Amino acid sequence: MGAAIALTVVAGSVLTACGGSEPIQQPFASISTTTTRLASANIIGLDRKPDEACAAPVAGGAAPAAIVVADPALLDGLCALGLQNRVKAVGGDVPSYLGATLAKVPKLADGAQADVAVGTADSAEANRRAGRTVTIPAPSADWRRSFLALADAVRMPAEARAVLDRYQRDAAEKSVKIDAVHNTVSLVRFTADGKNLALGTAPLAAQVLADLKVVRPEPQRKPEAVEMSGDDVSAADADLIYVGYQGDKGREHGMAVMTTKPWKQLRAVVAKRQLLVEDSAWFSAGGPVAAGIVLHDVGNTIKASS
Repeated sequence: MGAAIALTVVAGSVLTACGGSEPIQQPFASISTTTTRLASANIIGLDRKPDEACAAPVAGGAAPAAIVVADPALLDGLCALGLQNRVKAVGGDVPSYLGATLAKVPKLADGAQADVAVGTADSAEANRRAGRTVTIPAPSADWRRSFLALADAVRMPAEARAVLDRYQRDAAEKSVKIDAVHNTVSLVRFTADGKNLALGTAPLAAQVLADLKVVRPEPQRKPEAVEMSGDDVSAADADLIYVGYQGDKGREHGMAVMTTKPWKQLRAVVAKRQLLVEDSAWFSAGGPVAAGIVLHDVGNTIKASS
């Protein structure tokens, strides 16, 4: 089960068990952000509608009518360009934050027919099944560079630059509104294999925080994640902690850690400033849609949780 699906299941159990949890209205919201609680952490984004994640479908134009996607990490960029209805096959699981249209796309089989096939070096086997494939830089390394290369492959370079320009304007505006430079923000992820990670500067969410000019705690100012023991989670502490769970197993492990004494003694936890995020978007390979989700969530919660 995907991480975001797991989050939805968790949220349902909290609403059933706790009942009467009231939404917290966040400032600066362009849409409302419902919040409830899990292991003393507020869950954000429960009212987000994945089916509205993509841009309006493109009608006509120079873009290919049929696209095969060998690496699902590239779907975010196609979604941002409004090409979701033109994807005819995909070489893996579709990230849940991208909605039902892409989730219904058939899995890639040998000899799939398309006007263009796109993949990355990470999807070599799927690239083979797709036939002649345009290889795009993986978004996990640099999501902007990947998005522009993908846009070139589907003949929408100007539209892609407009998407990035809009993202940068939004980031600059939100940075001022939330007083970003005076907030220290931590990123923590509990993995399916039982690790407690204080994430560094490499993940998508960290890149968005950098675009917002948010300060990171000292242990999280390098690309590599810090693996924390159950007894010492100090690398996670900050003014505010954003937490993600990797699937059901990550959720169960995270729940156990977040009810321990060392976790409860963190400054942010004592101040009730820990938020549970949509893992599939925040810690995805990256793309304009996921970056926009992180930007929206941070902009709407960084002050509301204070």
